[in-house]
Amino acid sequence: MEQIEGDDAAGSMNAASLVAESPGIGLYAETGLHDALKRRYAAAPGARLEARVGGKVVDVALPDELIEVQTRSLGAIQHKILHLACIMPVRLVHPVVVEKRIRRLDPSSGAELTSRLYRGRKDRYSAFDELVRAPLIVASANVRFDLALVRVAEDRVRDGSGSWRRKGDRTLGRELEDVIETLSLDGPLDWLALLPGGASRDGPWDSAALGAALGIRPERARKILYTYAKAGLMEQVGKDGRRKLYRVAPWARELHEALSAAGGRATGRAGIAAGGGA
Repeated sequence: MEQIEGDDAAGSMNAASLVAESPGIGLYAETGLHDALKRRYAAAPGARLEARVGGKVVDVALPDELIEVQTRSLGAIQHKILHLACIMPVRLVHPVVVEKRIRRLDPSSGAELTSRLYRGRKDRYSAFDELVRAPLIVASANVRFDLALVRVAEDRVRDGSGSWRRKGDRTLGRELEDVIETLSLDGPLDWLALLPGGASRDGPWDSAALGAALGIRPERARKILYTYAKAGLMEQVGKDGRRKLYRVAPWARELHEALSAAGGRATGRAGIAAGGGA
């Protein structure tokens, strides 16, 4: 599991000059956040934007990797990711907004009236609100998952046409301000390392115990356990009352022990190859 902090602007000018090879409806509907993240990854040498590969249009095609940025609805892209992963390695980038700078603009002049920083309750585990609908992506062969914790600037204008919850403010758009941290998950042990004890834990988890250990609500912990079970990383081993009990799959514990003894770590390919016959 690779953890990258801060923003890297290297190559951003070259990425900004790239032109989409296959522009379509998706390109014109994308948000500022999506485009900014896409162009960060397109700063690598040899990058192509909106390139057609295997009958699909991908956000960024590198010589040795395909990159898809998905800000929401991971379930809608699961089939596409698994299809592309049969052709070459795929990196799926999913941002979680943990900080938001809300800028209220004058409806007439567009001038900034107020600005405030809002820190929400989202964290790395919030990604499972989406992953629960795309469990086959988790630890899949040839798929690396970049979880980006980001700060965005959200422009609003109070013209009375927005939600009553926002006192009539209408959201104009969201732009990326900073990538605070990127957690790169490549292989089953990286995913299991998100849990206390990782793949070495022998005892079972239920949603209440896992939620307490991670400092999250049991409802979200339940999504993590369900997702990992569907991905084959965990298995249900019974119930404690009405709560289901899950344990790390035996093949994953064996992989962890073997790599620990050898002084290595799991990659996506090695991990799934080891678990595929379980």
